[in-house]
Amino acid sequence: MFEKCKYRKVSLPLALLAGSFLAVVGPLGSATAEDSSPYLIGHWKLNDQFSDFKPPGSTIATEDTEFVFLNPTQQTLALEYAFFDESGTFCGCDRDTLKPNGRVRYTMLGEQQGGFFSRKLCPTQTDGTMKTIVFQNGGQPTNPPGGELQAGYQLNLFKGGRTEAPLLAVPINGVTFVEEQMVHAACVSVLGP
Repeated sequence: MFEKCKYRKVSLPLALLAGSFLAVVGPLGSATAEDSSPYLIGHWKLNDQFSDFKPPGSTIATEDTEFVFLNPTQQTLALEYAFFDESGTFCGCDRDTLKPNGRVRYTMLGEQQGGFFSRKLCPTQTDGTMKTIVFQNGGQPTNPPGGELQAGYQLNLFKGGRTEAPLLAVPINGVTFVEEQMVHAACVSVLGP
């Protein structure tokens, strides 16, 4: 009787340890639908300040946003990312090549200095939506996508710290595919084909 109990006491922690190891390692093996898509969205900030609480004068200030895009595939992808204000006004776009298993990163300040975030289109805007799409290099978005995927995250930078959040994956359907095409057309309008 004691032998059985003793054996169970030893094997239960080992089983839990093995299960914990698999739970931690398992999700790292591949990107899932929750965190990858040909279409991601995020929230950009550049010298942004706001307050939504009292007393007045207490502000939340964010100096800059860094975005990182990751390619979880063996494909070379065209990466386009566009900036919009809170009302949906197009503020600019940039394009990069996202190499197989590679990454691209940038800051909003760098986009402004490079002329990709337009102060002519959005002269006083300090925050808004960033939309990013990927498609076969040399092509354009397709429906259904041909296996193109991206994942990513954003870091908001402020004095004394930073926060990090994943970019939100947008499922591709008829409506979101039209939006992908609109993002691509807006980018082509400023960057060319």
